[in-house]
Amino acid sequence: MKKYYLCLIIMVVASIVRPVFAQTADELNKFRIAEALEQAGEYEKALGFYEQLHKIAPGNFVYFDGLKRIYMYLKKYPEVEELIQDRLKTEPNNVVLMCQLGDVFYKGGVSDSAMIEWNKAIQVNPKDPNVYRAVADVMVNNRLFDKAIEVYKKGEGITDSKAIFIKQIARLYFLNMNYSQSLREILELFRYENRPSAMAYIQSQLGSFSSSRDAVTQFTNEMEKEVKKNSDNVEYRQILAFLYMVQKDYSAAYDTYRWLDEHAGSHGDELLAFADQAYANGGYKPAAEAYREVVTVSKDGPFVPQALMGYARSLRALGEQVYTEDDHPYAINDTLKDLNASLAAYGRIIDEYPKSQYLTEAVLSSVEIDMEYFHDFNSAERLLSQYAGALSANPYEVILTRVELSIMEGKFADAVKDAQQAIQLSNEQNDHYYDRLEYQAGRALYYLGLYDSSKYYLNRVTSDPMSDAANEAIQLSNFIADNEGNPLALKSYAAADAMNVSNRIPEAAAQWEAILQEYPSVPLAEDARFDLAGAYCKMGEVDKALKYYSELAQDSTGIFADRAQFRICRIYQETLHEKRKAIDEYESFLARFPNSILQDRVRAIIRALLGNNS
Repeated sequence: MKKYYLCLIIMVVASIVRPVFAQTADELNKFRIAEALEQAGEYEKALGFYEQLHKIAPGNFVYFDGLKRIYMYLKKYPEVEELIQDRLKTEPNNVVLMCQLGDVFYKGGVSDSAMIEWNKAIQVNPKDPNVYRAVADVMVNNRLFDKAIEVYKKGEGITDSKAIFIKQIARLYFLNMNYSQSLREILELFRYENRPSAMAYIQSQLGSFSSSRDAVTQFTNEMEKEVKKNSDNVEYRQILAFLYMVQKDYSAAYDTYRWLDEHAGSHGDELLAFADQAYANGGYKPAAEAYREVVTVSKDGPFVPQALMGYARSLRALGEQVYTEDDHPYAINDTLKDLNASLAAYGRIIDEYPKSQYLTEAVLSSVEIDMEYFHDFNSAERLLSQYAGALSANPYEVILTRVELSIMEGKFADAVKDAQQAIQLSNEQNDHYYDRLEYQAGRALYYLGLYDSSKYYLNRVTSDPMSDAANEAIQLSNFIADNEGNPLALKSYAAADAMNVSNRIPEAAAQWEAILQEYPSVPLAEDARFDLAGAYCKMGEVDKALKYYSELAQDSTGIFADRAQFRICRIYQETLHEKRKAIDEYESFLARFPNSILQDRVRAIIRALLGNNS
């Protein structure tokens, strides 16, 4: 019986809905046609359909809004005015319609009527902040920023929503490029919101404008004035420090953070915050100075291990900054000073804070610096053995470090054995260490002359293009493939490469010289020439280095031509300190290698050499 009544109800409803549905379907088709014509920019054709729809259902807001849009596209302002006025007869207090009517008046050139209509909209409910926002938004769309500010100012005085209006007014001053007034306005938030909330909002807003140099400069200048007038205001100093950091004016930011640290009695906390930001932004030198000061200020405080780690990292980054592939042949002596200081800082963490969370990083970083830059393999071995227990929580990182160390020591068979064992134990195919271990295994097998086995591991790495080791693996795999047809030359080159990795530079240079004499036409001869030039640069034999680099740079189509020319530039700039000659060589680089990936860097160096005057 229940099912019978349910079916009866469905049949009755269906009989009622069917004719309505037919009518709605007809409207829907017209509406779809109207929309399609509008999207295609066929406004005149769309107009007829929207007019029909509005006539059929004058109360339908979607049809009304579509017709209004088309009238506005076609600049039929009298028609729009009539359309809105007609709807206002049934909705006399509709603020949105009143704002739209004012918009029509303004676009039609009747600005006085627009202002009258907008003021009428406000009077509908002068205590409602949303009314002011609706009116101001229409004004902003017409770029009436000053008028919109007046509206918000009026709302600020009448309603209880001062914080909302302050944010909007500050935004409008910014849009009007009155950055100083924008900042003064937004600082008023401290009076109406809790200080942490106000600070977070202010910094987020100022940070969002960081791409505008003029805006940040004016913000900073204005904030400096405010700090002078309110010298004890901590929040103002924090905002000023924030702006200095946006500009990467680390010196001024450092002084401001130092003031904050002293006045807040933070004992290094504020300085630590500055150092962390500077380090994250690549300001390694000021970061190192600040970290060192934190260690001094905090003495035995809780920040010391963290500050020491930051200090060590910053010094290492400074040392490695110019120790890139195309820089280190001439820069090694200067950079080793920072790396040595970094090693000492890591050593202090190891000795004084052996139970801290930073021990593992300190030990492994020390090992890496010892073996990669100082080639002190005995010290690296001692650290790995002495702290084996502490490092047990990071087994793959330790094994990877051991494998790399074995390769540098020339213990290629040991490197392969350790890498293979670790690979077999690991099931994490996408693990960072897994890929690095496979690459190092392929590298060690290359040095052993087992090229098929080497390519097996290298190809496993290159099968994942997202792998950290993919680029290195591709280069080595391609190098082997290109030169397997000359096995004696390849074996000789691998031997020289192994000597170079072990820092046996004179032996490597002699081997590369022999390759150029015995195999001058094989593909790897250019590689040998390029590496030989780097070896002579490391040995201080600059004339020989320039000779080989010049030979490579002469052929603009050669695979090493642009890098060879770049190294010539760097030798004149950093090793020989011949500024004018360096500039000439850099300018020659720009002319001869317009498609080089080093172009932007060369331009930046030239600007720096010329004092940023070009």
